[in-house]
Amino acid sequence: MKYRGLRLAFLGLFVAMALPLMAQTSSPEKPVSKMPPQKKDRPKVSTEFGLGVGARYNFQFDTQPLSSDFTPKLSMPVSYGAALQFRLNIGRTFGIQPEISYARNQLKIVDHQDGKEIVKKAKSNIVQIPMLLSLRAAMFRFNVGPVFTLMDEASYQLADAKDESIKLMPIGRLFPTVTYTAGISVKFAKVMMLDLRYADQFRGPEMEKIDKRENQWVWTLDQNKQPKAQTFRTSTRNVQLRFGVVF
Repeated sequence: MKYRGLRLAFLGLFVAMALPLMAQTSSPEKPVSKMPPQKKDRPKVSTEFGLGVGARYNFQFDTQPLSSDFTPKLSMPVSYGAALQFRLNIGRTFGIQPEISYARNQLKIVDHQDGKEIVKKAKSNIVQIPMLLSLRAAMFRFNVGPVFTLMDEASYQLADAKDESIKLMPIGRLFPTVTYTAGISVKFAKVMMLDLRYADQFRGPEMEKIDKRENQWVWTLDQNKQPKAQTFRTSTRNVQLRFGVVF
């Protein structure tokens, strides 16, 4: 009997230690939570619309005679126009920028025939679609891409001495169907845009074979003096400056 109290003490200690273990074993295991895999951040896509007006300076305007009797001199110094642009920004760096641009040109033709100076001003309406790829760095954007000419009409007025009427004489297309441009633009004051670019056409013997344009010049409607038109082809290099807003 003298060890009865000691036995009870050991039994109570054993029960006290066993109960928490039994409770932990009998309780269902909690599922281990797994973090969902993180998706890679996709580039942010945004859009911009813009409208601008400006001028283009044709610092080089050449004529290539296609007939041996070609005599006039032509010049087209400054043109004015406007453009509507749409821009798709892909992330903070890259962009795609198609545009629709319109330009009003005035072509000056000077010729000397029968001892007289003949001066004519031909007007031209040009609609082009530049398709630009753009690289943005801070407030600057570097643009380059092809330019597709949709409409290119040039004509001048010529008097007919026989019936005293005025004839509208077509010259032909001044630009090839596909040219190219490159430049830089800067966006400031959140919505303002200043754009400077260089425009040129593809050159070389192979391009001359592809370019089937043929311009014509008639200085009189009297077929006794000029039985057929003088033919030539134009080429130009120009710089363009445009100011506009984007939103």
